[in-house]
Amino acid sequence: MLPEPLPTDPEELEELFHTLTSQGKVAQADLDRLMEARLRAWGYDPQHITADQILKLMEESTNRLLINLYGAMDTAPDESSRDQIKEIIEQAGSLRDQIYHMLDQH
Repeated sequence: MLPEPLPTDPEELEELFHTLTSQGKVAQADLDRLMEARLRAWGYDPQHITADQILKLMEESTNRLLINLYGAMDTAPDESSRDQIKEIIEQAGSLRDQIYHMLDQH
């Protein structure tokens, strides 16, 4: 259950998001409400967000994902795990390249 009212600080909202999503089943309405609050905290109007803004958010998110994956690879318990993480890194890198390409087209 989300607090009422939701915090407005981006870091608090990020922490709340990670806590909520790590708990497993989450109501879609709670996720939607939290995502809108996160967008507002980052300076976006969730009701009038543009395609370019969405692509830039995806780019930033993918970059953060890659940073976390590289950290996970460094702490992987064995070679098999490292290989799996390397494969995911390649996929995330490909996604990031596709996002860059879409941004260049706009």
